[in-house]
Amino acid sequence: MAKVKKLPKFVKLIKPVKEIKNSFDVKAFAEVAAKSAARPNELGAFIEVIEEGEGVHTYLFEANQKGYVGWRWSVTVFQLDPSSEPTLSEVVMIPSEGSIKAPNWVPWAERLADYQALQQELEKQAKEDAEANAVEAVTEEEVVLEEEVELAVADFEVSEETKDQAN
Repeated sequence: MAKVKKLPKFVKLIKPVKEIKNSFDVKAFAEVAAKSAARPNELGAFIEVIEEGEGVHTYLFEANQKGYVGWRWSVTVFQLDPSSEPTLSEVVMIPSEGSIKAPNWVPWAERLADYQALQQELEKQAKEDAEANAVEAVTEEEVVLEEEVELAVADFEVSEETKDQAN
């Protein structure tokens, strides 16, 4: 009888490949991932699946979150083949067409430049208004002085008439 050799512990035997008949419900997997990211009752109905290529699929669900009208939950999943386990890549909220979005970001230097230009314009307008008010004040003072002179002349004429009548 032939002697059977024991293999060392670090050697592993390769088992023959069996056909796996299990198929994963990737849509349900994506829905569970989206539900875990969203608060209760914020995940809406399934919208569509987008095939990104090479086993990558993006599942879109409605977002029922206040302040995010028109937004969607996007769940990206990788699955090599139907018999392999899916891998979660990302779960994010994305805007759709017509949804409310924040305005584009403007660098601080540009915002500061706009602010400084506005301040200079306001200072210029304030200076012009002050000059216009000063001209109006001078004009009003001249009118008051003219009226005072006219009154003084009238008083003088009245006092002259009174002297003439007294003599």
